[in-house]
Amino acid sequence: MKLTRRDFVKSNAVAAAAAAAGVTLPGIKTATAAEGDDLRWDKIACRFCGTGCSVLVGVKDGKIMASQGEPDAPVNKGLNCIKGYFLPKIMYGKDRLTQPLLRKKNGKYDKNGDFEPVSWDEAFKTMAEKWVAARKKGPKGIGMFGSGQWTVWEGYAASKLLKAGFRSNSLEPNARHCIASAVGAFMRGFGIDEPMGCYDDLEHADAFVLWGANMAKRVFDLVKDFGTSKSPKSTRPSTTY
Repeated sequence: MKLTRRDFVKSNAVAAAAAAAGVTLPGIKTATAAEGDDLRWDKIACRFCGTGCSVLVGVKDGKIMASQGEPDAPVNKGLNCIKGYFLPKIMYGKDRLTQPLLRKKNGKYDKNGDFEPVSWDEAFKTMAEKWVAARKKGPKGIGMFGSGQWTVWEGYAASKLLKAGFRSNSLEPNARHCIASAVGAFMRGFGIDEPMGCYDDLEHADAFVLWGANMAKRVFDLVKDFGTSKSPKSTRPSTTY
Protein backbone atom coordinates (compact mmCIF):
# COMPACT_ATOMS: atom_id res chain seq x y z
CA MET A 1 0.00 0.00 0.00
CA LYS A 2 1.40 3.38 -1.04
CA LEU A 3 1.57 6.20 1.50
CA THR A 4 1.35 9.72 0.09
CA ARG A 5 2.34 12.90 1.88
CA ARG A 6 -1.34 13.76 2.31
CA ASP A 7 -2.03 10.39 3.94
CA PHE A 8 0.98 10.83 6.22
CA VAL A 9 -0.25 14.27 7.33
CA LYS A 10 -3.74 12.92 7.99
CA SER A 11 -2.42 10.01 10.03
CA ASN A 12 -0.35 12.37 12.16
CA ALA A 13 -3.35 14.64 12.66
CA VAL A 14 -5.40 11.72 13.95
CA ALA A 15 -2.66 10.58 16.31
CA ALA A 16 -2.22 14.13 17.63
CA ALA A 17 -5.95 14.51 18.23
CA ALA A 18 -6.09 11.20 20.07
CA ALA A 19 -3.11 12.15 22.24
CA ALA A 20 -4.65 15.52 23.08
CA ALA A 21 -7.89 13.81 24.06
CA GLY A 22 -6.01 11.37 26.28
CA VAL A 23 -7.20 8.28 24.41
CA THR A 24 -5.71 5.64 22.17
CA LEU A 25 -6.99 4.92 18.71
CA PRO A 26 -9.32 1.92 18.39
CA GLY A 27 -7.97 -1.40 17.21
CA ILE A 28 -9.05 -0.56 13.70
CA LYS A 29 -6.49 0.96 11.40
CA THR A 30 -7.06 4.07 9.32
CA ALA A 31 -6.10 3.26 5.76
CA THR A 32 -6.22 4.45 2.20
CA ALA A 33 -8.25 2.63 -0.43
CA ALA A 34 -5.34 1.67 -2.67
CA GLU A 35 -5.06 -0.58 -5.67
CA GLY A 36 -4.56 -4.20 -4.71
CA ASP A 37 -6.23 -3.67 -1.34
CA ASP A 38 -8.32 -6.72 -0.41
CA LEU A 39 -10.87 -4.56 1.43
CA ARG A 40 -14.19 -3.52 -0.06
CA TRP A 41 -14.60 0.23 0.48
CA ASP A 42 -18.00 1.85 0.94
CA LYS A 43 -19.01 5.42 1.74
CA ILE A 44 -21.18 6.36 4.71
CA ALA A 45 -22.33 9.55 6.42
CA CYS A 46 -20.92 10.27 9.87
CA ARG A 47 -23.82 10.59 12.31
CA PHE A 48 -22.14 12.06 15.37
CA CYS A 49 -23.24 15.61 14.52
CA GLY A 50 -24.82 17.65 11.73
CA THR A 51 -21.62 18.81 10.03
CA GLY A 52 -22.14 16.30 7.20
CA CYS A 53 -18.74 14.58 7.00
CA SER A 54 -18.33 11.59 4.69
CA VAL A 55 -16.43 8.49 5.81
CA LEU A 56 -14.98 5.54 3.92
CA VAL A 57 -15.14 2.12 5.59
CA GLY A 58 -13.10 -0.90 4.51
CA VAL A 59 -14.92 -4.22 4.92
CA LYS A 60 -13.53 -7.75 4.73
CA ASP A 61 -15.50 -10.94 5.35
CA GLY A 62 -18.44 -8.90 6.60
CA LYS A 63 -16.44 -7.00 9.23
CA ILE A 64 -15.20 -3.40 9.26
CA MET A 65 -11.42 -3.46 9.22
CA ALA A 66 -10.51 0.17 8.45
CA SER A 67 -11.94 3.67 8.22
CA GLN A 68 -10.92 7.06 6.88
CA GLY A 69 -12.35 10.40 5.81
CA GLU A 70 -13.65 10.69 2.26
CA PRO A 71 -10.94 12.58 0.28
CA ASP A 72 -13.45 13.92 -2.26
CA ALA A 73 -16.01 15.12 0.31
CA PRO A 74 -16.39 18.93 0.13
CA VAL A 75 -17.16 19.18 3.86
CA ASN A 76 -14.39 17.28 5.67
CA LYS A 77 -11.96 16.96 2.70
CA GLY A 78 -10.56 13.60 3.76
CA LEU A 79 -10.36 14.33 7.48
CA ASN A 80 -12.50 13.28 10.44
CA CYS A 81 -12.58 14.59 13.97
CA ILE A 82 -11.62 12.21 16.78
CA LYS A 83 -15.25 11.13 17.15
CA GLY A 84 -15.52 10.32 13.47
CA TYR A 85 -12.48 8.07 13.61
CA PHE A 86 -14.14 6.07 16.39
CA LEU A 87 -17.23 5.28 14.29
CA PRO A 88 -16.29 1.60 13.68
CA LYS A 89 -16.02 1.15 17.44
CA ILE A 90 -19.78 1.59 17.70
CA MET A 91 -20.43 -1.46 15.52
CA TYR A 92 -18.65 -3.78 17.91
CA GLY A 93 -19.43 -2.15 21.24
CA LYS A 94 -20.35 -4.64 23.97
CA ASP A 95 -23.44 -2.62 24.90
CA ARG A 96 -24.79 -2.39 21.34
CA LEU A 97 -28.25 -3.88 20.78
CA THR A 98 -28.16 -6.71 18.24
CA GLN A 99 -31.71 -8.08 18.57
CA PRO A 100 -35.19 -6.81 19.48
CA LEU A 101 -36.12 -6.51 23.16
CA LEU A 102 -39.73 -6.56 24.35
CA ARG A 103 -41.14 -5.86 27.80
CA LYS A 104 -42.79 -9.05 29.02
CA LYS A 105 -44.37 -10.54 32.09
CA ASN A 106 -45.38 -14.21 32.33
CA GLY A 107 -44.44 -14.73 28.69
CA LYS A 108 -46.69 -11.96 27.34
CA TYR A 109 -46.19 -8.32 26.43
CA ASP A 110 -46.55 -6.02 29.42
CA LYS A 111 -45.46 -2.39 29.44
CA ASN A 112 -44.47 -2.82 33.08
CA GLY A 113 -42.51 -6.01 32.45
CA ASP A 114 -38.80 -6.60 31.98
CA PHE A 115 -37.02 -6.51 28.63
CA GLU A 116 -36.59 -9.94 27.04
CA PRO A 117 -34.97 -10.90 23.70
CA VAL A 118 -37.57 -11.79 21.05
CA SER A 119 -37.59 -12.71 17.36
CA TRP A 120 -38.00 -10.06 14.67
CA ASP A 121 -41.35 -11.59 13.69
CA GLU A 122 -42.70 -11.20 17.22
CA ALA A 123 -41.30 -7.68 17.48
CA PHE A 124 -42.92 -6.49 14.23
CA LYS A 125 -46.20 -8.26 15.07
CA THR A 126 -46.37 -6.50 18.44
CA MET A 127 -45.48 -3.12 16.91
CA ALA A 128 -48.16 -3.50 14.24
CA GLU A 129 -50.81 -4.32 16.84
CA LYS A 130 -49.90 -1.31 18.99
CA TRP A 131 -49.75 1.08 16.01
CA VAL A 132 -53.20 -0.06 14.82
CA ALA A 133 -54.63 0.44 18.31
CA ALA A 134 -53.06 3.89 18.62
CA ARG A 135 -54.28 4.95 15.18
CA LYS A 136 -57.88 4.47 16.29
CA LYS A 137 -57.39 7.47 18.59
CA GLY A 138 -56.81 9.73 15.61
CA PRO A 139 -53.83 11.94 14.62
CA LYS A 140 -53.48 13.35 18.14
CA GLY A 141 -53.30 9.89 19.65
CA ILE A 142 -50.00 9.00 18.07
CA GLY A 143 -46.53 10.54 18.00
CA MET A 144 -42.84 9.83 17.60
CA PHE A 145 -39.81 11.13 19.48
CA GLY A 146 -36.67 10.51 17.45
CA SER A 147 -32.93 10.76 17.72
CA GLY A 148 -30.74 13.73 16.90
CA GLN A 149 -28.41 11.26 15.19
CA TRP A 150 -30.91 10.24 12.55
CA THR A 151 -29.50 10.32 9.05
CA VAL A 152 -31.35 12.31 6.39
CA TRP A 153 -32.88 9.09 5.07
CA GLU A 154 -34.09 7.97 8.51
CA GLY A 155 -35.63 11.38 9.17
CA TYR A 156 -37.39 11.23 5.79
CA ALA A 157 -38.77 7.75 6.55
CA ALA A 158 -40.00 8.88 9.99
CA SER A 159 -41.70 11.92 8.45
CA LYS A 160 -43.41 9.78 5.82
CA LEU A 161 -44.56 7.24 8.41
CA LEU A 162 -46.09 9.81 10.77
CA LYS A 163 -47.38 12.46 8.36
CA ALA A 164 -48.41 10.35 5.38
CA GLY A 165 -49.09 7.04 7.10
CA PHE A 166 -50.80 8.20 10.31
CA ARG A 167 -51.79 11.76 9.30
CA SER A 168 -50.08 13.12 12.41
CA ASN A 169 -47.72 16.08 12.83
CA SER A 170 -46.59 14.89 16.27
CA LEU A 171 -43.02 14.20 15.23
CA GLU A 172 -40.07 15.55 17.20
CA PRO A 173 -36.34 14.78 17.40
CA ASN A 174 -34.36 15.45 20.55
CA ALA A 175 -32.49 18.06 18.49
CA ARG A 176 -35.26 20.57 19.25
CA HIS A 177 -34.70 20.14 22.97
CA CYS A 178 -30.95 20.36 22.45
CA ILE A 179 -31.14 23.66 20.57
CA ALA A 180 -33.95 25.27 22.60
CA SER A 181 -31.59 26.94 25.08
CA ALA A 182 -29.23 27.96 22.27
CA VAL A 183 -32.04 29.68 20.37
CA GLY A 184 -32.83 31.81 23.41
CA ALA A 185 -29.18 32.83 23.69
CA PHE A 186 -28.95 33.62 19.97
CA MET A 187 -32.03 35.84 20.14
CA ARG A 188 -30.68 37.77 23.12
CA GLY A 189 -27.17 38.04 21.74
CA PHE A 190 -27.70 38.53 18.01
CA GLY A 191 -31.42 39.12 17.52
CA ILE A 192 -31.71 36.07 15.30
CA ASP A 193 -32.55 32.45 16.16
CA GLU A 194 -29.55 30.85 14.50
CA PRO A 195 -25.76 31.27 14.51
CA MET A 196 -24.48 34.12 12.40
CA GLY A 197 -22.14 33.26 9.55
CA CYS A 198 -21.36 30.03 7.75
CA TYR A 199 -18.50 27.57 7.21
CA ASP A 200 -17.05 29.73 4.43
CA ASP A 201 -16.36 32.45 7.00
CA LEU A 202 -13.82 30.18 8.68
CA GLU A 203 -11.61 30.35 5.62
CA HIS A 204 -11.39 34.14 5.77
CA ALA A 205 -10.99 34.67 9.53
CA ASP A 206 -7.62 35.49 11.09
CA ALA A 207 -8.51 34.53 14.67
CA PHE A 208 -11.21 32.75 16.67
CA VAL A 209 -12.24 33.37 20.28
CA LEU A 210 -13.82 30.35 21.99
CA TRP A 211 -15.35 30.01 25.44
CA GLY A 212 -15.85 26.65 27.16
CA ALA A 213 -15.35 24.52 24.06
CA ASN A 214 -12.59 22.91 22.05
CA MET A 215 -13.51 22.83 18.37
CA ALA A 216 -10.46 20.73 17.57
CA LYS A 217 -12.22 17.77 19.16
CA ARG A 218 -15.41 18.24 17.19
CA VAL A 219 -14.65 19.70 13.78
CA PHE A 220 -12.04 18.68 11.21
CA ASP A 221 -8.74 20.53 11.21
CA LEU A 222 -8.57 23.51 8.82
CA VAL A 223 -5.03 24.47 9.72
CA LYS A 224 -3.40 22.48 6.92
CA ASP A 225 -5.63 23.73 4.11
CA PHE A 226 -5.98 27.39 5.02
CA GLY A 227 -2.89 28.20 7.05
CA THR A 228 -4.85 29.20 10.13
CA SER A 229 -2.68 29.54 13.23
CA LYS A 230 -3.86 27.90 16.44
CA SER A 231 -3.06 29.36 19.85
CA PRO A 232 -1.41 26.93 22.29
CA LYS A 233 -3.77 28.17 25.00
CA SER A 234 -6.93 26.16 25.46
CA THR A 235 -9.82 25.71 27.86
CA ARG A 236 -11.43 22.59 29.24
CA PRO A 237 -13.91 21.21 26.67
CA SER A 238 -17.52 21.97 27.46
CA THR A 239 -19.66 19.04 28.57
CA THR A 240 -22.83 20.69 27.28
CA TYR A 241 -23.55 20.45 23.57
